Amino acid sequence: MRLKVKGLVLGERPKGETSKLLTVLTDICGVITVNAKGVRKISAAYLKSAQLFAFSEMLLYEKNGFYTLVEASLVTDFYPIREDLNSYALACYICESAGAFAPPGEDSSGILRLALNTLYAIENKTYPLKQIKAAFEFRICAESGFAPDADACAVCGREIGGDAYFDLKEGEVYCGDCKSGTSVLIGDPVRRAISHIICSDIKKFASFRIPESDLPRLSDCAERFFLAHAERGFNTLAFYKNCEELK
Repeated sequence: MRLKVKGLVLGERPKGETSKLLTVLTDICGVITVNAKGVRKISAAYLKSAQLFAFSEMLLYEKNGFYTLVEASLVTDFYPIREDLNSYALACYICESAGAFAPPGEDSSGILRLALNTLYAIENKTYPLKQIKAAFEFRICAESGFAPDADACAVCGREIGGDAYFDLKEGEVYCGDCKSGTSVLIGDPVRRAISHIICSDIKKFASFRIPESDLPRLSDCAERFFLAHAERGFNTLAFYKNCEELK
């Protein structure tokens, strides 16, 4: 059976002398492994579509759950990301995370759009990398059914205009009077940033202003919330943090 998909290459590894096995996040099949024959040859027709971060329209041949690349039309390869180590490390983390959260064998168009918009933001350096990372971590949780509610206190229902406390497991926000023992102080700028990340259009999820002094708190909160729902570690996250320490 032949199948047309839109796919983002999350990973690649050699197979034999001239081929690759690609890990691809697709719009309609989730994450799949694709056998890309002959793409390691310099003269290969689909060489650029078989690289990490490449986003292409693909024609695949599927048999018994195994996929082979037949044709590919490159949309973008996000090549400038490779020119900066920190950007590259973050992009690798985004890809590994997207692959972990995408439901296997199901429509993953929402996570694919999020990953593409995140890579675009990294490529164009539209916002600080720490802001892009935090926005992605909160938004992918929302896309996967774990959306935080940051608009009002989860206990008394009052709108929060000052100090806000965030429960890293439940994703709920509390006012100072209702805070729980498992919640952490985030402050109103971080609370408003979380609300924007969750509620905005996918193309604008990382587009917000936050005081520089509050960005580390947002980053820490997003990462801890994300890891709590991922229930696993990420080697690429350690790689990204090591690169950050070298800056």
